[in-house]
Amino acid sequence: MKKRKMILAYHSVGAHPIKEIGAKLYAVPLYRFREQMEYAANKETGPLPSTSLGAGGDSPIITFDDGDITNYLNAYPILKELDLKAYFFIIGTWVGTPGYMSWKEIEELKNNSMTIGSHGMTHRILTELSDEELNYELRESKKVLESHLKTQVDYFSIPRGLCNEKIIDKARDVGYKTILTSDNRIVVRSGWDLNHFIKVLENGYSLSDMVENMIKNSLRGILGIKNYDRLRSALLSKS
Repeated sequence: MKKRKMILAYHSVGAHPIKEIGAKLYAVPLYRFREQMEYAANKETGPLPSTSLGAGGDSPIITFDDGDITNYLNAYPILKELDLKAYFFIIGTWVGTPGYMSWKEIEELKNNSMTIGSHGMTHRILTELSDEELNYELRESKKVLESHLKTQVDYFSIPRGLCNEKIIDKARDVGYKTILTSDNRIVVRSGWDLNHFIKVLENGYSLSDMVENMIKNSLRGILGIKNYDRLRSALLSKS
């Protein structure tokens, strides 16, 4: 049986974003990111397959969500140094706002063999939207990216990873060839040391990671995403 490629999802590197409470949970320290990329470089990172689920082999796929400025300032130089390629998923209305990359910086990534994809227009949870709002998030973000970057945008990363078959179908109808969710990526946490990272890369989430994800998903289902977010924000703002 062929081994499934691991698709790694990063957010910020070296500092946490300013827009979201709890973002520090996914803000990977710079020294840890370098360690992880040096390990990944020895695995020869691969491209995203059109199915988004990964083919055989053990080469990891590196992705970034949101367009945080640390992706450009901190992660990009390390990727270049190690000759690694990555995918950057951009939120249309956040481009150029404080803490996020400008069009010039995103274009530089594209011109240096990085792939740019969409992460929606406003980072809203797609399962909560009307058909008109969903169409705007999917279609307009693709249009804006393609207009600014003069390139075709084939990849879409679901905001917060929350989706259903309707959203997947609409994303494909819009023209996205590969769609990433929380089910087909490993979201790298700030607290993972290199040993934990390697174990996850080789075998998937650890038992403790899976339990944490199960609890989170259960609470979302019980409370609803809006109430879950209110509770999460209240708890994290006190930590």
